[in-house]
Formats: sequence, structure tokens, C-alpha cells
Amino acid sequence: MKNKKILAIYSSPSKGRNSDTMMDNFISGISDTSVEKVYLNDINFDSYSYDNRTGPKDHEEEFKKLTDKMQEVDGIIMSTPTYNFSVPSKLKNLIDRIRFFALDMENRNKFGQPVGKMGDKHLYFIVSGGTPNWAQKILFFAFPPFWLRGVFLYCGAKCLGSIYSGDVKTFENKKVLRKCKRAGHIYEDKLLKRKGHGFLHRIFWRPPQVG
Repeated sequence: MKNKKILAIYSSPSKGRNSDTMMDNFISGISDTSVEKVYLNDINFDSYSYDNRTGPKDHEEEFKKLTDKMQEVDGIIMSTPTYNFSVPSKLKNLIDRIRFFALDMENRNKFGQPVGKMGDKHLYFIVSGGTPNWAQKILFFAFPPFWLRGVFLYCGAKCLGSIYSGDVKTFENKKVLRKCKRAGHIYEDKLLKRKGHGFLHRIFWRPPQVG
């Protein structure tokens, strides 16, 4: 059980700020599982196109290493700021590019959609933004945690939750950072016990909110 691996993907071009600090504290709550953190902005890869739909091209060596790791690990943590109610373009491009291993384009479900191939992955989402937490909870469907959950449920992954902070100085907010550490501990426990998302979460495509 303790030979699990987790890949933490940080998607903001800014280091050391809100979502980055949240992720570091989340990781600090993980004690018995190997975690590797990568900065997505440090990895160069082309925008999604028909030509690269089947995987990394020869010149995308670092991107191939990243996608190989995503396929090998048991858990994936994604940390992102909120840009205009969405995520940075590089994270969106990553999601578009991983379809070659995330979806089975040769098989369709009863709705005519590709079958997801990420059933062995346990996802968690860490999101910062400028909208207060109370407003985000009301308008949850307009923020990245909801959209990201839908994407990876579509890919068949197990989505174990999310944490959102609307404090523009989250990197200094000890209360939120303590919650991140606690959330990391809970995530690891669920990962080691191979737990999946609940029935209601699947219906509403909404992970538990913390903060």
C-alpha cells in the first residue's frame, strides 16, 4: 500500500504565490506516499492539433516524460489559479493533449462518448481565486473545481475532492494553509484505501469544498 506514487502538477506561471503555497502545504500533509511536484510552465509542448492527437512528438521530450509519469502514478494533484473563471491556457492545453491516454477513442459508451481510461487515477484539485469563498460556493458551477471534475470524470478518473481559497493573500493565510495540510492527509488516506468519489458527487460533478 505504501508504494503508491503521486504527481503534483502546478499550472500557474507565478511561483510561490497562492495556489503554489496551497499545494506545498497540501503535500506536507502526505507522509507515506512518494510525491513529485512539477511546474507545468517549465515544460514546453505544442498546442493540441490533429497532428499531435496520438501523443507527444519527437521534439517534445519533456512533455513525453510528463505524460509518462501521469500514466504511471496512482494519484494526480492539480493546483491552479482562477483566470477569468477558468484555468491558465497551458493547463487547458495539457488536458487537451492527454486524450491519447485518457480516452479510448475506439470504444464508445451508451451515450456515444469515448470510454475513459483513467479509472486507476485518484485526482484532487487545489484552486485559488479572487472571489470570496461564500460566493464561490453559491456559483460553484462557474469555477475551475467544477469544470475540472467534469473533465476527469469524463476520463474515468476517481475525483477525491477539491479545496478553494478566495483570499488574494492565501500564501499568508495560516488558517487556509492548515486546511490544505489536513486535506492532503485525508487525500492520502483515501488513496491508500483506494476509495472513489461518491454517487452524489458523480451526479452533480461537484467535489467537496473546503475552506
